[in-house]
Amino acid sequence: MESTANGTSEEEEHQMQILPPAVATAVHVATLARKAGRPIPPKVYAVLEAAANPWPAEWLLAPLPGDPIRVVELFAGPGGWSEGIAAVLGVAVDAVGVDISADACATARAAGHRRICADITTLDPEHIALRHTVAVIISPPCPTFSPAGKLSGLEQGNIQILCDAIAYVGEAAGFIPMEWHHNDYDDECGCDPDDPDGKGCHGDGFAPRSGATWDEVREMAAEVSDPRIALMLEVVIWPLALQAAGAPIRWMAMEQSSNLPEEILDDLSCEFSTAEWFYTSREIMEAADYGLPSRRKRVYMIASRTYNPTVTRRIRPLPATSMAQALGWQPGERVNTRGTRPVDPKTGRAKGGNCFSADGPSWCLTGKSRTWKRESDGQRLTEAEAGLLVGFRRSYPWQGSRTSAFQQAADVVSPIMAAIVLSGMFGALGEALVRDYIAQLYDMDDMLAPDDYELVT
Repeated sequence: MESTANGTSEEEEHQMQILPPAVATAVHVATLARKAGRPIPPKVYAVLEAAANPWPAEWLLAPLPGDPIRVVELFAGPGGWSEGIAAVLGVAVDAVGVDISADACATARAAGHRRICADITTLDPEHIALRHTVAVIISPPCPTFSPAGKLSGLEQGNIQILCDAIAYVGEAAGFIPMEWHHNDYDDECGCDPDDPDGKGCHGDGFAPRSGATWDEVREMAAEVSDPRIALMLEVVIWPLALQAAGAPIRWMAMEQSSNLPEEILDDLSCEFSTAEWFYTSREIMEAADYGLPSRRKRVYMIASRTYNPTVTRRIRPLPATSMAQALGWQPGERVNTRGTRPVDPKTGRAKGGNCFSADGPSWCLTGKSRTWKRESDGQRLTEAEAGLLVGFRRSYPWQGSRTSAFQQAADVVSPIMAAIVLSGMFGALGEALVRDYIAQLYDMDDMLAPDDYELVT
């Protein structure tokens, strides 16, 4: 099938949502102006801005040849994925992130990343401004699955509710294969199950959409004991909704607690596969194994319609970086995490495990890491140092209170891990770029990429 100038197929262009006449006219005029190198007339821009809200007005226009791909980041936080793409991989993308935290959005904006401060579940994944979106990156909150939380996401009742809702997303988006549809609904469907092309109902081998709205799909998971569990639904809602709307969506990437149950991961993979996202990859990765000076174990998933991804592109583990090396401390320093604790007479150590050596990677950061201090002089960990431990430059502009900044650093996807996970999707030599970034960030010459940095095959 031939592609149009903006990289979408003729079929995808045909499927895209029809613009209201006034908006279609504004898009036409604005496109002509852009091609001619002229500014968009103010009155025309105002029409685009109103129609695209809360997304950028320019996103209503088709990308021109050479334009960067458009990426939507959900639960985008202070900029981990964004920095991984821009600062580590050096790739230019046209990205907009969404997050509910005003402080996290302020941090990202101060660092040069676009943000919409909103509850993701209140936004329409089939908005006309998203009709040229190529990728979705999503990091749902993890406390309900993480040991740092109450682990309510691991309760079987909650898992079943969530999985049932996930299993309905494909039906709502119109990606149930015809043969499945006829097996279940022979008496209700007027289509010919013997259609030799298998395209009798939907024109593409799928049964019609169920008619459920995305709010109704979300309502299916409303009975989970913690509403944050239900946010995992967005991982599959947004990509399949964009596909259903005709956007040229090609891939998605997800990050979540390594405790995320296999049942949920399997159901996510199943929904993507059914919708003809033929390639999925997932892997649990420990950040300290890839040169980070702090521990952080997470599961990463990539799904793609056109490319066979491997989460790490087989990037080899990188040399370890200690907390002391990263922060410029002398060897032998220890970190106190919880103040003075009672001593256990059996071990001679403080109860609760409140100290660790800085000569290795630090413990995983949490919001409570704001209480960490160096034992030798009582100096507290700063916001900038917390950012360094998770892979941000020392000058990264953390916004909000000290408590908020530490929570942002605790929740964020490390730019280094983001770069490793996404390097394959951008065709970048992830290992070489990550080594160079770490070497500069932590002033470590031995991290510089060796001559044999090529990917392991």
